[in-house]
Formats: sequence, structure tokens, C-alpha cells
Amino acid sequence: MTSAAALVREARAGAGLSRSALAARTGVPVSTVSRIEDGVVDPTVTMLQRLMAAVGRQLELAAPELSDDLAIAHLVDAWTPNAEDDIDAVDWVALRTFLRRLERRSADDVAMAIATPPPRTRSPFFDNLLAAIAERCADEAGIARPRWCAAVPGLATPWRAPGTPRMVRAAVAATPEPFATRNLFLDESSLWHAHA
Repeated sequence: MTSAAALVREARAGAGLSRSALAARTGVPVSTVSRIEDGVVDPTVTMLQRLMAAVGRQLELAAPELSDDLAIAHLVDAWTPNAEDDIDAVDWVALRTFLRRLERRSADDVAMAIATPPPRTRSPFFDNLLAAIAERCADEAGIARPRWCAAVPGLATPWRAPGTPRMVRAAVAATPEPFATRNLFLDESSLWHAHA
């Protein structure tokens, strides 16, 4: 699967456009194009469609195949060790994709998907993120939270998603209980778009 950053970068280069020319065609700031191409932000589908149209391409989306290997333990690959900070180390698209796929499953399937603990990383942040996701999924499915989650101690200091003070306050207010309990303050809509 091609990343949004690579998709935009390759499409722009293939059309022989500079970042500023693409920005002018789409009516967005050059900084937005740069942040997308550099992988700093994940663009919305609407933004991707807009950028692709500006280079004469059409974005085609396909529903992910539901496979039998849907398991939270596989999300350990969504962590990049040695990143500069916690937020940059996470493949947020992989987490959102996992959650979208899981929403289509029965409570029994959800229980199976979150039952096996993911291998621990060297990041208390990421270990807590996966535990909070598992707990939130269990709550949504009306099933017991996995026992392995209790073995992941919450963060000693609060982690808040970056942003302006207003954005941080809004994220704290919209943080699901399993995340807040673990000292992770992240707006629910950052992962669960259906709840936005």
C-alpha cells in the first residue's frame, strides 16, 4: 500500500509540477502540500482527491479485504522505534484502518482480535495506546476488557495530542475513558472517524 506522502509526491513529480505549482492549482498553501509530501500530516480523502485531480489523476479507493489475521498484536508494526517523538513514531493510518475493519465484526470477532497481547515495545506511550484501543474496542463490543491490558501500567505523566491550547482542551474533553485513565489525552475522532 502506497503512503499518501509518496502518492502525492510521485503524482506531482510525474505531472512536472513544483510544490508551489500544485498548491496554486489546488488553492491550498504550499506548506500544506509540503507537510503532506513529507509525511508530517495524513491528508483527508477529500484533500487527496483534490490533489490528484490537480495533476490529472483520479483517486480510487477500495474497501480493505477482511482477513482472518485481524489482531491487535499485529499493530506492533505500527510503531517506529527511534523516531524523534511519540506522535511521529506511530503509523496512525494503520491504527485507523484496524479500527475500521474491526467495526464490521461481531463481538466474538472483536474478542478474538484483542485477546492476544501485542509484544511490548520500548515505548510506554505506544504500549498504553494499544491497551487503550483494546479496552475501548471491548467496551464498544460489550465484552470484557482483555486481561493483558491490566499488565500495562498507565503513563506517569499525561500525554496530550499536540495543537493549540484550544485544540488540546477540545481533545482532552473528547478523550474516551480508557485513554484518559491511562493518561493519554487524544480526541476520539482521531482514531474512530465514525464517532466524530
